[in-house]
Amino acid sequence: MLAIRGDVENTGNGDLAGRVLVPIENTIPESSRFTLFRQGHGQMLDHLLVTRNLPAHYRGAEIHNELLHDEPDHAPVVATFEV
Repeated sequence: MLAIRGDVENTGNGDLAGRVLVPIENTIPESSRFTLFRQGHGQMLDHLLVTRNLPAHYRGAEIHNELLHDEPDHAPVVATFEV
């Protein structure tokens, strides 16, 4: 995930700052931030990353994990944008 996002502090290349991807799931409360429930613990395995120009149009996100059971099903991550 860190390699895909390309944060400047991880790449050491400030010229790529405009290409860093923003993780939308960080706007969801931490207690709800999981897409897989395994062995009694929620894990965030599915991510939604956007380019730097999209957060201005971002309106919100949800992770539909309310029906997850302790099995290999993944919850969908849904984001809303207004363009």
